[in-house]
Amino acid sequence: MKTWPGDGTHDNNVDGVDGVDAVAADLAAEYAAAVVAIAAAEAQAMAVLARAQAVGLERVAEIPRTAGREAELPLRALAAELGACARQPDRSVQRRMNDAHTLVNRFAASFEALAAGVVSVGHVRAIVEHGVKLTDPEIRAAFEVEALERAASTTPGRLGPQLARLVEQVQPTTFAERHKVARKSGGVWVRDVEDGMTELLLRGPAVPVHGIHDMITHIARDVLNTAHAENADADAAAGEGEGDGVPVDSRTLDQVRADVLMEMVLTHRIDTQTGEGLGDGHGGLASIRATVNVTVPALALAGVTDDPAELVGRAPIDLDTARILASSVPGWERVLADPITGGVLAVDRYTRSADLTRHLRVRDPHCRFPGCRMPTHRCDIDHGEDFALGGATDHRNLCALCRRHHVLKGETPWRVKHHPGGVIEWISPGGLHYTDTPPPVTIGFVPDPDDAPF
Repeated sequence: MKTWPGDGTHDNNVDGVDGVDAVAADLAAEYAAAVVAIAAAEAQAMAVLARAQAVGLERVAEIPRTAGREAELPLRALAAELGACARQPDRSVQRRMNDAHTLVNRFAASFEALAAGVVSVGHVRAIVEHGVKLTDPEIRAAFEVEALERAASTTPGRLGPQLARLVEQVQPTTFAERHKVARKSGGVWVRDVEDGMTELLLRGPAVPVHGIHDMITHIARDVLNTAHAENADADAAAGEGEGDGVPVDSRTLDQVRADVLMEMVLTHRIDTQTGEGLGDGHGGLASIRATVNVTVPALALAGVTDDPAELVGRAPIDLDTARILASSVPGWERVLADPITGGVLAVDRYTRSADLTRHLRVRDPHCRFPGCRMPTHRCDIDHGEDFALGGATDHRNLCALCRRHHVLKGETPWRVKHHPGGVIEWISPGGLHYTDTPPPVTIGFVPDPDDAPF
């Protein structure tokens, strides 16, 4: 049996110190010091973001109320300035600006504790997440004192539930009243993760959401139980002990749950007895019609290579999924790329209508503002030099911009210059220059949205 210092079976003289693992103690001290430094750095960054939010709000206040949505443009412009400089998405920076402003101005004690390294960013997020529900400043201040005391002796994961109960104790309104308001914050979001996977996030009332989870769990168990029962029957028919013993379905309950949900949402049906649509891990794909959003390398589509396909502007996808989507697309475009740089050289097909649009769709798989990943099919095709001012309608003066950054370019001091090869240069209000280069692509085929069924 392997023994460790301190387990009663080993001499605890480590590094010359009786009963003390000096190396571990030193490492723990160094790590704790690093964590304190990280907290201080996070607080420093939040202070800058909070100041940026304050400046943006001052500029917003100077705009007439009749400006409507344009009133937010000063905040967008500032977020774009900070994000481009730090190579971060400006949408995320704008959210962080707002969060930092809330922390600094409404939870000053928590901000000071973060700067001192007493608590971590995780602790602070938990405190703000729950404390922001308290609108009375005095009640919120009392909550913050108690929250910081608890944070000093526990982890962020354990702190959250404690604070949820604490908020309930000090809330001036009933749970039913707050739930009625909270229902308005429901929604569905998509977040791309690694290895061609994506998360679907649903926020809604607890009962129906748990009901959804319970329902797909029940169906998933039925699918697995049916598969295992069929396998047991096959073994029995072959003679006890003579079956191969290999389960018909080797997936976990979580994996089957995911397939069940995709199949139900995309096809509005499920067969728990046969598991139809669930056995290949691609439930519901047959009901999707691919458009320009999917790029598939030609050799990979033919099975010669294993290069991944791409959900354009979003994330890589596995080839099995790409092939299923490809089978439903009646029209294709051929993309010729430079073998060295990967830049788009030409886009052609038998029918040459809208050639320029197709060229831009392939060259610009997403919005061309630095760091933005909004897919092209959700973007505008924008003239760098306005058409009304003589700007040409060709690939040297056009690029894809999402509505957010299209408005940013047109309504704020941000400016754009087009360079050869599809290179876009952005000049910020602060005078800084940022270059966005088209991503390289391999030789592949892109389905045509004009021929798709919708």
